[in-house]
Amino acid sequence: MPLLFAYLAVILIWSSTPLAIQLSQQELPFYTALSLRMWGSAILSMPILMLLRQSLIFTPQALMSYVAGAVGVYGAMICVYWGAVYVPSGLISVMYGLSPMLSGLLAYFWLQERELTPARVIALTLAITGLYVVVSGQLSFGGQAWRGILGTLISVSLFSMSAVLVKRINAGLHPVVQTSGTLWVSSLGFAVTLPFFGIQIPDNVSLTNWLGLGYLMSCGSLLGFVLYFYILKHLPTARVALITLIAPVLAVLWGSLLKDEVWSLAALMGGALMLFSLALYQWHLRLDKVLRNLYRWFITLLGHKQDKFKQKKS
Repeated sequence: MPLLFAYLAVILIWSSTPLAIQLSQQELPFYTALSLRMWGSAILSMPILMLLRQSLIFTPQALMSYVAGAVGVYGAMICVYWGAVYVPSGLISVMYGLSPMLSGLLAYFWLQERELTPARVIALTLAITGLYVVVSGQLSFGGQAWRGILGTLISVSLFSMSAVLVKRINAGLHPVVQTSGTLWVSSLGFAVTLPFFGIQIPDNVSLTNWLGLGYLMSCGSLLGFVLYFYILKHLPTARVALITLIAPVLAVLWGSLLKDEVWSLAALMGGALMLFSLALYQWHLRLDKVLRNLYRWFITLLGHKQDKFKQKKS
């Protein structure tokens, strides 16, 4: 039962996070909402560390791992918060579904992980096609929708890069220690860049705005990661990967029900193609087997033709 609860909770948190990001900056500027979220999450991570009898580690390798993780928090979050104003929250979740594929592509070159099979190359091609279809329909979202698409795409790229860098450093940290260290390094980054943006809290901030911010502090940045690492430890990877397919679909539903978000037909088709490509990327083995058999059949057929040509020539 606890495992099922954790699984469903991660789906709920990941699917609702894009909408919560938009709600948290209805009256707050994006940098104010984001920095408050990160500082609050970093502080909340300390009691969890004590509860699990863990502590932050400050070896050079651990610090490098925190910095690598901050690329996917500080850098990626700035981009997605900036872009969240211009596009539906469901689109953000759908585009974040690209992260496993981008991580696999980067790992192919940086970690020499040879998991980029022919079927996965096809999946990447379909994902890029789906992204193009979404971009082609962006005018239905408004003239500034390209900002949201660009910001989210950069955010997903930084998030994927961060995951590969953390794996490459391989500091061997407890997941909660890695999460807490990453949040504190990211919080430091927001403090350093604070003079460029400033903190602006208007008098008319709504309760919905504060609730969205509190939800992101406690669940979006902290509880979601803890539960995710918990189910990753106890469930097969293929079953965990289902979350990246279910969460975007639910995110579109939340945006439609709670915020009256409307998608163009082109955007829906492109989003569906991106989700299909993600499914193909995760469960590629059967297609790879078919492609291998076709390749062997073609090579055999080509060999027979060459033999016949040689016989006729002789």
